[in-house]
Amino acid sequence: MPIKQSYIYSVRSYHIDANGQLFIHQLLNFLQDAAHQHADGLGFGQIQLMPHNFFWVLSRLSIEISGMPESGDELVLSTWVKSHRGSVSEREFSISINNKDTVKASSLWFCLSGDSHRPTKLPEVYSRLMKARDKHAVAGGTQKVREPDADFQGSAGITTYAVNSDIDMAKHVNNATYVRWLIDELPPEFLQAKKLSRLDINYLGECFLGEEVFSKHFHQAENDFIHVSRNRLTGKVLLRAFSQWK
Repeated sequence: MPIKQSYIYSVRSYHIDANGQLFIHQLLNFLQDAAHQHADGLGFGQIQLMPHNFFWVLSRLSIEISGMPESGDELVLSTWVKSHRGSVSEREFSISINNKDTVKASSLWFCLSGDSHRPTKLPEVYSRLMKARDKHAVAGGTQKVREPDADFQGSAGITTYAVNSDIDMAKHVNNATYVRWLIDELPPEFLQAKKLSRLDINYLGECFLGEEVFSKHFHQAENDFIHVSRNRLTGKVLLRAFSQWK
C-alpha cells in the first residue's frame, strides 16, 4: 500500500442535513474510516494494536472547508502519515470532488495504553511501518484552541448523555459524536443561514457510557465561536473547539 492512499465515499441521503449538505459529524466518520483503513492496511492500526491492549485516540483535528459535499457526490478521500514520534502521530487528509479539492484536514493522534488510558510509546514493530510524507494538508497543522475570554457572550448550552450508540470500539465516546453535540447546540436558524468554513477541535478528556455532558458556545466574533463540552458532574473539560462560519 502506498504512503498516500485514496478511498471513495458516496454521500447518501441519510448523510445529509436540512440544507442538503453532508453532516459535519458524518464528515468526521469518513475521515476516521479512511484513517483506520490506511493504518490497518499498513499494519499499525486498531486491528493490530488492540490484541496488545493499545489503541489510537484522536487528540486534535483542524479542518478547512471550501465546499461541503452534497447528496450524490462521490468523494475521493486521500490520507497519509505526516510524522510519528514516540506515542504521537500526525495524519493528513484531503477530499476532492470531480478533481476539485473541497476539504483539507490535519490531525494529531496518540497511542494509548488500554490499562492506564495514558499515552504510551508505539512499539517499534509498528512504528517502523509508519512511512511518512512530510506535508501538511492544513497549513501549520492542527491548532490549539484557547479558553474563551471571560467577557465572551456564552449560550445557554445543552445537556446530553453518552448512550450506547455513542460508544466506539475503545469503549469511549467516538470523536464524531462530540462534534454532533456541539453542532446540535447551535440555533437551527443559524445553521440554516451559515456554512462552516473552519473547525479546530481539541479532544481533552475521555467520555464514557452514561456520563452527562454539558456543551455551550461563546461568541468570539460575529461568525466565530469557541465551543466547550464538560463532564457535568466533575466539571472536567472534554472538548474545546473553534468554528468559523460564512
